[in-house]
Amino acid sequence: MKPEIFSEIGSIEKVFVYSPGEEHNLVLPKDIRPYLENDSSIYPNENFLLFDDLIDLEVAKNQHEMFIDVINFYKEGSCVNIRSDFKKILNDENIKNDYPLINLMYPRDIAVMIGKQIFLTSSSSKVRKAENLITESYFRKDSNYKDCEIIDFKKINNKLSLEGGDIFVINKDIVMIGISERTSLEAIQLIVPYIFDQDFQKIIAVNLPKERAMMHLDTIFTQTSYNEAIMFNHEDYNIEDLDIFLATKGSKSNKLIKQNYKFIDILKDLDFNLISCGGSENNFKLREQLTDGANSFALEPGKIIMYNCNYNTIKELEKNDYKHISSKSLYNDQLTFEKVLRSDSKVVISIDGSELVKGRGGPRCMTLPIKRSSL
Repeated sequence: MKPEIFSEIGSIEKVFVYSPGEEHNLVLPKDIRPYLENDSSIYPNENFLLFDDLIDLEVAKNQHEMFIDVINFYKEGSCVNIRSDFKKILNDENIKNDYPLINLMYPRDIAVMIGKQIFLTSSSSKVRKAENLITESYFRKDSNYKDCEIIDFKKINNKLSLEGGDIFVINKDIVMIGISERTSLEAIQLIVPYIFDQDFQKIIAVNLPKERAMMHLDTIFTQTSYNEAIMFNHEDYNIEDLDIFLATKGSKSNKLIKQNYKFIDILKDLDFNLISCGGSENNFKLREQLTDGANSFALEPGKIIMYNCNYNTIKELEKNDYKHISSKSLYNDQLTFEKVLRSDSKVVISIDGSELVKGRGGPRCMTLPIKRSSL
C-alpha cells in the first residue's frame, strides 16, 4: 500500500488514530485555564494544555473505541491505533517532554499527507512540541514510508507554525489551507513549492479569524461529498466574506497573492452545496460550532462520521438527503447498520463525543489519513 491522499473524501484505506490514556489523569484544573490571575492582574497561562475541561477517561476510551470500530467496520483493518508505537518512541528515545501528551488524541495536527508527500508539521504551542519529535521519529523509522518524501517543516523554519487541521486536499488539482491562529501565511508560503512539485495546480489560503474558537479551517468547514460541505457561518463572523490568497502553478513567483474575491466565491466556483452547521438559528450555529458540528470525517463520498450532540447539524444533513444512523446500532443491530452503511444513500453516522470534544476536536481532528482511494 503506497501512502497517498489526493482528496478529502476518497474511500479510506488507512488512517491513524491515537486513543486517550492515563496521560489525561495527570491533568490538573489549572492546566485547562487559558488565563491565570493573581492579586493584581490576569495573564495568559503559558502551560495551558489546550483542553476546555477535564475528561472522564473511561468514558472517553469507550467513545474513542466506538469511533475506531465504526471505521474498521467500514473497511476492516483500515484504522491503525498508533498509541503504543508513539509511547515506545517517547520512552526509548528519551524525548524531552514536560507536558502530558493529551492532544495526541487529535493526530490530524501532527502530520498531513498531501499527494504522495508526508508533511511533518510544527505546533504553535510548546505543549505539543514533543508530539512533533515523536512523529518525525515514527515516519523516519517505519519501513512502510522509506520510499516516501518526508518534509519536516520545523527544519524549513523552526519559528513558524503549521498544523494539519488547516490543510485540505480538495482534489488532485487544489489544496486549501487555513491562515489561522495556528498556521501563518508565511508558513503556507514556504510549503507552496513542495506542493506544486506534485502537480497540484492551485493553493487557496483562507484567512480565518485569529481566535481559539476557529483555531483551524476544519473548525468551520469540512467536505462531506463530491460537491458538498458542512460550513459554519454566523452574522458575527461573516465567514463567507473571509479574504482569499491564491497561488497558481506556473506563475512567475508562485506567491500567495490576496484576491479581490472571497471565500464564498471560491466555494461557488467549486460548486459546493453548503450545509449549515447548527441549522438556521444563530444560537445553535454558535453552540454546534463549539461542539465541532462543522468537523466531520468522510469514510467515502457521502458517508461521514460526526458527534451526536450536534442535533441541528444532523437535521440539516437529513434535509440534504443524508440518512442518519447511530453508531450504537453497530453493536445493537448490526444488520441494519450494515444495510444503511452499504446503501447507495448518503449517510451520517453519529458517535458519542461528550468527552472527546473537550479538547476542541471533532472526528476529522481525531484522524490522520494515510491512504484514500482515487476518485
